[in-house]
Amino acid sequence: MGLAAGAGIGLAVFGLNSSTWLIPAVAVCGAAVLPDIDEPGSSVSREFGLVSRGFSVVINKIAGGHRKLTHSLLGLAMVMALLGLSARGREGSAILFGLLAASAWRIVIPWWFGLRHLFVLAGAGGGWYFYHSHPFGGLWLVGLVGAGWAVHLLGDYLTRGGIPLLYPRGSGFALPIFGSTGSGLETAFAVLLYVGVGLTLGLWFSHYSQLVRISHIVPVGIRRWW
Repeated sequence: MGLAAGAGIGLAVFGLNSSTWLIPAVAVCGAAVLPDIDEPGSSVSREFGLVSRGFSVVINKIAGGHRKLTHSLLGLAMVMALLGLSARGREGSAILFGLLAASAWRIVIPWWFGLRHLFVLAGAGGGWYFYHSHPFGGLWLVGLVGAGWAVHLLGDYLTRGGIPLLYPRGSGFALPIFGSTGSGLETAFAVLLYVGVGLTLGLWFSHYSQLVRISHIVPVGIRRWW
């Protein structure tokens, strides 16, 4: 859901002619797995080995367990505030985007793929470089992290477990149209979203390659005409 939401935001803001729309797609996709950092066994907690696992254990203790603080409006507000302070500079934002790109790679590349960790490192480095080559504000990036975080909460809200939206007050909220987490219906929905994003990427690459060809042909035609 995060990849589809980010791609939609990017295309709506920047259009199909710009490669900048990839930044929202990657940022929202990478941020969409972050709320599960409160679970030491989750994929995001295994992202960077012992460092991320240790951090996940600490967050699990602070948050009061899985699907507690990090899955609430309070947790979202705290994260947004912290990122707003840390991502003010260009370099801090680029590092944040690199980490989000690594998380996005973790989602896209299947667990059985060989040398997966090298691809994650390449994703982090490539993300850092890609961000530096595009004029993109740090506060914009923080907003995209918030969007990805919210997408995760929405996904959990649509499962039987629900989310403690008003934590530490009140009970959980749920609209379990997908049933339990990881159900066949939820998987089918995710596959449809991936297909949609794949078609969008294919359309963009096709459109971009045509623009590149035109940019080379037109100057030649002008020179011949003169």
